[in-house]
Amino acid sequence: MRRISTGVQGRPILGKYFSVDNVLSTLETNTDIRLEPSGSGKVVADTDIRISSGNSLEIQSAGSSNSVNLLAPSGMSANFDLTLPSTGGASGTVLSTDGSGNLSFVDVAVEINNQTADTNTYYPTMSTSTSGGITDLSVTSTKLSFQPSSGTLTAQNISVTDITVSGDLEATTITETSSRELKNNIEPIDNALSKIMQLEGVNYNRISTGKKEVGLIAEDVEKIIPEIVNSDGDVKSINYTRLTAYLIEAIKHLKPQTSG
Repeated sequence: MRRISTGVQGRPILGKYFSVDNVLSTLETNTDIRLEPSGSGKVVADTDIRISSGNSLEIQSAGSSNSVNLLAPSGMSANFDLTLPSTGGASGTVLSTDGSGNLSFVDVAVEINNQTADTNTYYPTMSTSTSGGITDLSVTSTKLSFQPSSGTLTAQNISVTDITVSGDLEATTITETSSRELKNNIEPIDNALSKIMQLEGVNYNRISTGKKEVGLIAEDVEKIIPEIVNSDGDVKSINYTRLTAYLIEAIKHLKPQTSG
């Protein structure tokens, strides 16, 4: 056994430890080997440092009451390197690997692209969550799809409480919830024929597409049957499905005249 001192004659021996075959050990059991440079000095190693036998690299808090431990996983089949990035990254970014152990900070936010000319068919995603985070998304490839270039939404069945359409809507079936238990203050429509007679059907070209269309002017309809006109800022739309109720009552009013 050989004692190691400060290397200066007349100075006391530092600690109770010994060295055998390049292994530094303590004489006392369960005693730490401490390296404490004076002042702002640091413990420096000019080559790799190995922590063996599955033990951890322990980083203690300032008060030494708690620590963070870094451990290698058990059952590893090969060595691998993790190379840290050269910068600290931006707020909200996370460490990501390129598959070869090179780490970099990346933004985990989902990138949003404004797709207007893409001719691929996309399947709208669905989730059971309405707030917070989500663990998975679902699609229905045979029921609902959307093509950005044409702006076409295709659905097998659409059931809505209210719907506003400014372009084309293609669907096999469109239904609107209409059960009696969903309504109150139910009253018959008065003067249906008179109101229908005041409406004016027109031909026009839609500015956004140049397409020739037929229909009604929402501002004119609002003066006669305001309950079938919806407003979104300065833009108004007509609920043509609800216009059907006025048409039915108008036809019923005409029937006695045709019978005579």
